Amino acid sequence: MYGWNEIGAHVAARWTARFSALLFLVAFAQPGLSRWIAWFPSYAASVYTFVAALCVHFATVVIVLSLDNTHHLRRNPKVGMAVIVIGSLNVLLAAITAGHRATRGARFVHALFLYPLFAIFMLAFASHHELWLRAVAGLLVAALLLRIAGGVMGARKATAVGSA
Repeated sequence: MYGWNEIGAHVAARWTARFSALLFLVAFAQPGLSRWIAWFPSYAASVYTFVAALCVHFATVVIVLSLDNTHHLRRNPKVGMAVIVIGSLNVLLAAITAGHRATRGARFVHALFLYPLFAIFMLAFASHHELWLRAVAGLLVAALLLRIAGGVMGARKATAVGSA
């Protein structure tokens, strides 16, 4: 038990980040997973779940910043603010566009906000100093392959239905 202090806040921030990454994996792989698991939640619901977990992570980061005067985001407040604002806006727009993907253009706009999140997670986990967390980068690649497979299979089904 770490308690309500700087160390506890850092631990909470790390684990809420990891939990949101796990939910991102599920949401990102949802198009492929839903092809094999009939009861799997909708894509929008999966993305909203990830965003909710990430909001909890953002709250823990705010607590860390309020307790830790030496945190790297506090050393350069302009860069820290830019990271927080741009990251939050990107996540918000990914959530807003997740439920509106009926047209090819809407799917493209959603991808503009989703794939940077994928890249951020990939870079963070692939370069992590803890070896067991580097394995998450492999899971991200697997989620990408599932996503691609789900999209290809979904397009084939739609084409077959449309041509009948």
